[in-house]
Amino acid sequence: MIAVSSPVFSMLDFEMALGFVSQKFDAWEIIGEGRHFLPSIEKQFLEVAPSYPLQFSAHAPLSDVNIGSLNPRLREAAVREIIDGLKSANRMNFDVYTIHPGFWSPIGLLDKEGVYEAVHKSLSEIEKASMDTGVRVALENMPNMQISMGRTPDDLMRMLDGFEIDICFDVGHAHTCQSIDEFCKLTSRFVNVHVHDNRGEYDEHLPIGSGTIDFRRVLKLLTGYKGRLVIEARSMPDAEISKERLEKLLAEAR
Repeated sequence: MIAVSSPVFSMLDFEMALGFVSQKFDAWEIIGEGRHFLPSIEKQFLEVAPSYPLQFSAHAPLSDVNIGSLNPRLREAAVREIIDGLKSANRMNFDVYTIHPGFWSPIGLLDKEGVYEAVHKSLSEIEKASMDTGVRVALENMPNMQISMGRTPDDLMRMLDGFEIDICFDVGHAHTCQSIDEFCKLTSRFVNVHVHDNRGEYDEHLPIGSGTIDFRRVLKLLTGYKGRLVIEARSMPDAEISKERLEKLLAEAR
């Protein structure tokens, strides 16, 4: 199933965004920040969402959240923010909740082992909440940026070592790291896939077909993946372009 997600929607009143998305898509990955922080919209969601023929999943807050922070107070706040959203996701009957790995802070670059220890401590707490609620958590690979952790399969798996947490494979992020093929060897662990395009250098979030990703090849590499393909877009017009092109590629692949 093709879903959509965009931080732009999180700036809208929730019910307005719900009506907007439901006109164009069958599934929505809600980004749980801005006006859509899940604990804040939970009551309204449960009242109005059943009237719409949509499937839902969620992405944990993106901004100002670092589960690898060496500042214990900030790390604890980040984990609390993620788990509060996860508990709401459970009550809203979502099946998948995507999170970002940590980020390299200036002091973190001087103590990388300490950062990995912080990430492991955070993931341990998040995994426990996932097991308590039954909502599957997916750790996402990140784009080629100096501050990003999880840019390569080895780095992502280092963070997941010893955990049963799943993976959200972001195709566009992997393309900026020239690592699509390597990540696709982990397909059996994917429970969510983000799709958007770029020209191989920056995380541009272009519509599918507007960059240099060979999506026909990506879809072949993802053979066996049965989860949602979530179009990440900077606007609804871009999302509609991506949807039209992705539907054509999927029809060709059948």
